Amino acid sequence: MVTLLYQNEVDGLQIHNKDGEWMNVKPSPNSFIVMVGESQRAWLNGGLSSTYHHVLMKENKARYVVGVFAGTRAGYHVKAPDELVNDENPIMFKPFDYEEYLRFYIGQVHLGHVDSNLQAYCGV
Repeated sequence: MVTLLYQNEVDGLQIHNKDGEWMNVKPSPNSFIVMVGESQRAWLNGGLSSTYHHVLMKENKARYVVGVFAGTRAGYHVKAPDELVNDENPIMFKPFDYEEYLRFYIGQVHLGHVDSNLQAYCGV
């Protein structure tokens, strides 16, 4: 659901922006990069957006990254809290089992389908 990254000064991480372009993420020695997953987007009823990312090795230098990944326990159902759903902000995603979604997601990525997996799986 959430990824925390710390990387050394070697560039390479890129994120996919809303315009569909890849942007470089400049490493900072004093900060972490926080990326939310698609399930977090559902849990917050669209309040945050997930970011597609990849790494390109552009330099002939060692690139070190420490990642911490936080998810949910098996059988957990992701559902937006009632406080985030109202007439002005209707529910965007049907409740779903996180593990089942992860299997769907991995299958879609393997097939090369990386856009709107959450919408395809449980979008309203």
